[in-house]
Amino acid sequence: MTLVPTILGIIAGISLYVGLLHLLIACGRLKPALHFCFGLSCLVIFGYILALIAEYQAMNVDDYINAKKLVTSLGYAYGITNVWFVSLYTNIKPIRLILVLNSLYIISLLINLISPTGILYSHISSLSSISLPWGESISYPEGTLSSLFSFHILALTSTTVFLFFACYRQYRRGEKQAALTLSLSVAILIATIQHDRLVDLGTIKFIYLAGFGFMSFVIIMSLRLSKELMQAVKLHEQLIESERLRKIAVELERNRLARDLHDSVSQTLFTVATIAEALPRVWKRNPETAQQGLEELAQLTQGALAEMRNLLMELRPNGLVEKPLGELLHQLTKAIQGRASLQIITTVETDHRSLSNEVKLVFYRITQEALNNIIKYAQATQVSVSLHGDSQEIVLRISDNGCGFDSNKIPSGHLGIAIMKERAESIGAIFHLSSYPGKGTEIVLSWSSAINK
Repeated sequence: MTLVPTILGIIAGISLYVGLLHLLIACGRLKPALHFCFGLSCLVIFGYILALIAEYQAMNVDDYINAKKLVTSLGYAYGITNVWFVSLYTNIKPIRLILVLNSLYIISLLINLISPTGILYSHISSLSSISLPWGESISYPEGTLSSLFSFHILALTSTTVFLFFACYRQYRRGEKQAALTLSLSVAILIATIQHDRLVDLGTIKFIYLAGFGFMSFVIIMSLRLSKELMQAVKLHEQLIESERLRKIAVELERNRLARDLHDSVSQTLFTVATIAEALPRVWKRNPETAQQGLEELAQLTQGALAEMRNLLMELRPNGLVEKPLGELLHQLTKAIQGRASLQIITTVETDHRSLSNEVKLVFYRITQEALNNIIKYAQATQVSVSLHGDSQEIVLRISDNGCGFDSNKIPSGHLGIAIMKERAESIGAIFHLSSYPGKGTEIVLSWSSAINK
């Protein structure tokens, strides 16, 4: 009956699979050093388990010594890789301490390879067999422990202290779940290794359990790393999507500014240039008409200047939110009036300084969209913009004497009204539009803090 080698073979296969998997993950860009150290440690465990199977199945002293030396050497190699893995996983990197621990393991490994019977035994005279409870027999050495066994214990004890110290520091840093998972894995591993030292001392005659401790460490930490990897990949995808949306938003904003510059400042400056070019000739023929042209030129220039101020203010991150809503509306209507033959009456009851930036921005954008629609479609000559209320409740009214339209038959391609409604809904405001053919249009936007608490 070969139950122990079979189980150990399964553990070796699991370790090999997990090790190769994490080495492949290490080829990516997400924490490559961490996954490389973990994958390498899993491959060391794979070799350790195979050497342990050979140790159990040794038929003579020489085969046993060779297998035991290989098992012990791979155990030291695992100690080196595991120290680096835990250091990277907990983000605790006392380089000098790690180098000291690695030095202990490297010295122990060299002593183990040089010594005729390895670091654990000074002499092995023969092999005996012990019978396990289920009837299987495994090889067991008859010999004396080496005086260097204490050096071996020092390396293990130092590593144990470091591992739990790293878990403690990670827990104190706030990564409690990760620290507890690592602590559980380390505790199981250390318990099985201590059991094996008792087997080496002859206190217990049983199979070595470190292989099972390694398996628990591999499975628990692999699941934990896989979960963290999935979260990191998801976060990475969200960042990529966020960057994509940001670029789209920047492009849309650039297009909007370019469109606004063309529709407002560019057109106004073109008109200014045309009037300025014609004024000298008009002045010679009719000074009164030229005087009216100068007045129109001054109005257009002021309007262009107001438009530029608005656009420059919108380019600044806090340009819109720094000023009170009343002042923003005055600047906006002044700019619109400068580039269109409109009489705009703007009435602001208070400055509404205590409004939130989100509410202020929505009221500004809806006013901007409404006035642009009036210029494009309404054919109006008079517009009224009024803002009343206080920081608890405000009402915005925008009305014109234009051609109006049937509000129940808005063409599907006209998205301006839908966008205004969406903006109003985003802050919990009520948007109402009324319009009739030949009777103009009125927009009412009301917001109350009591409703949005």
